[in-house]
Amino acid sequence: MATAQNLVPNPSFEDTTRCSLYQPPYEEAVGWYSANLATPDIWDCDTIAPCGRFMDATDSGIQIKGYKAAFDGSRFAGGFHWYGPGGTAGTREYLSTRLQTDLVSGQAYRVSMYCARPKGHRRAIDHIGVYFGPDSIHAQITTALPVTPQVELRDPMSPYLVDTAWTQLVDTFLAVGGERWMVLGTFQNDDEVIGIDLMPLWPSDDAYYYIDAVAVEAVTVQAVNSPLASILRLWSFAGHIGWQGNAALWELLVLDTRGRLVLRVNPLTGNEGCIPLPPYLAEGPYIARATSSTGTSVLKFIK
Repeated sequence: MATAQNLVPNPSFEDTTRCSLYQPPYEEAVGWYSANLATPDIWDCDTIAPCGRFMDATDSGIQIKGYKAAFDGSRFAGGFHWYGPGGTAGTREYLSTRLQTDLVSGQAYRVSMYCARPKGHRRAIDHIGVYFGPDSIHAQITTALPVTPQVELRDPMSPYLVDTAWTQLVDTFLAVGGERWMVLGTFQNDDEVIGIDLMPLWPSDDAYYYIDAVAVEAVTVQAVNSPLASILRLWSFAGHIGWQGNAALWELLVLDTRGRLVLRVNPLTGNEGCIPLPPYLAEGPYIARATSSTGTSVLKFIK
């Protein structure tokens, strides 16, 4: 899977403008805006001249909330995603930006970001949505936006976004064409959100997440036309994917015909074997891509 340039401007919220007013996030991170009347945060670990909310490691309140150093640079964003069923009037905080170019019809794009849950927030949700549209959104509400995200970013190792360490969330989708604006957040109403309560002693009764290093990149899936590629062979039979080669697999990816990444398994031990496809995958055509130290192989198959 090859990727092109990152289409997200200021992807780690490092570029700043004037900080004399608290009008988050556009006064504190160039190119980023709120998509409704709620106020997402820009956090800054710079101890000399912070711009945004100061992530002060010595502040007792920050220690309770959950101190976090930025994944990339010194700054990152944050926002409330859920207050539980029937929570605080369904408040949602969104991050929105204009991509550097329009998305191309039929092109697959890889969407990724790093996410961390502050330890002081005791609720967690199953995914963060990403919406792409042809125009900007600034709804005169503080609640959920009435749009459907094309991408749902999830933790590949957990059913919920519970990790307090920076975790990369990745998915792919196929563009309709002309999408220029991106919005990150939770788009379901309170009772529709899939979430859990964690330790009841944690003080903040909500789901809040830190976000950093956001990326949208065009991708292509290609077989490697080299002698090494023939050393790694993929096959499909009766709802299973198998492989045979001279080394253990680094990674096995399965994509649907829309270009969405529906399964990632890594690493796989042994230089041959097979795994069952998840039962939630619908019947139809897919593309499998396996990579090891001896090469890469791509297989088109039908479940």
